[in-house]
Amino acid sequence: MVERILELNREKYIFWLLLSVFVMFACLYVYFIRSTISNVVVRQNLEQEASSLTLAIGGEEFSYIAKRNAITLELAHSLGFKDSHDKIFVSRNPDTKVAFLSH
Repeated sequence: MVERILELNREKYIFWLLLSVFVMFACLYVYFIRSTISNVVVRQNLEQEASSLTLAIGGEEFSYIAKRNAITLELAHSLGFKDSHDKIFVSRNPDTKVAFLSH
């Protein structure tokens, strides 16, 4: 009779252990699913932000090209720039001596 009671207590212990392990795995499953969904949403937001930044950069590049193409010699003269008649060239060859003109 004593052996029978000890076996029931052992089965009860095993039952509660398995039940607690099952609950722990269920909680971990829910946590990982929520984490995965959260990461997917964050990734989608980052992709959307990256595409909007790419569009903004494209717009800025287009604006730069338009302004660069609008510069003319007459505009430069009107802003006070003058033509340079003394041209100085610099060589990439280190053996070549370059004389700079002083004004």
